[in-house]
Amino acid sequence: MPSRTRRTALPATWAGVVLALSACGGTGDLPVPLADSPACRASLAAAPAAVLDRSAVAVDGAAVRAWGQPPVVVRCGLSEPAPTTTGCLTVDDVDWVVDPSTDPITAITFGRSPALEVRVPASLGKEVVPAALVDLAPMAVTLPRTAHACVG
Repeated sequence: MPSRTRRTALPATWAGVVLALSACGGTGDLPVPLADSPACRASLAAAPAAVLDRSAVAVDGAAVRAWGQPPVVVRCGLSEPAPTTTGCLTVDDVDWVVDPSTDPITAITFGRSPALEVRVPASLGKEVVPAALVDLAPMAVTLPRTAHACVG
């Protein structure tokens, strides 16, 4: 499976990516205005059984999925972030704006609408974020592309 091959290569490069990222605003507890959209329903239907080898856990909210304890949490239905050239990471053909300075560490799809947000507990380590994004790529690729993309 190509994702697993990519996963092996990503953690080795993550240290350089973290150094290249500057602090960018997290998504906080934004409302999920597009949670009931057909795109989010398709994305959530593509949720993997495990993320970072952690099993799915029950959560409240139709547009939310989670794995493990403390949980890796995904929310679908956010507005696409504004164009940026800072803190952008491409994983398996999906662009993400990543803020490694928060707890949880946040990543939100860039160039996809509606957007998908991933929250990784900082206690798991920054180096696992790319692997989590690989695991969640099947969800992200279902979301419609927009004209935005990571630069560089």
